[in-house]
Amino acid sequence: MQIDRSALARAQAKAIAYKQCGKDAEAAQWARELVRLLGCADILK
Repeated sequence: MQIDRSALARAQAKAIAYKQCGKDAEAAQWARELVRLLGCADILK
């Protein structure tokens, strides 16, 4: 399985940025996307 490192980095950066701006809903959405991407890469079980 190929890991799209740029997509992972983008999702992580957006989750952090939104959290720091106080936009918790958007931060949670990007955190879920990060977990989804990691799960698709069989990193999370």
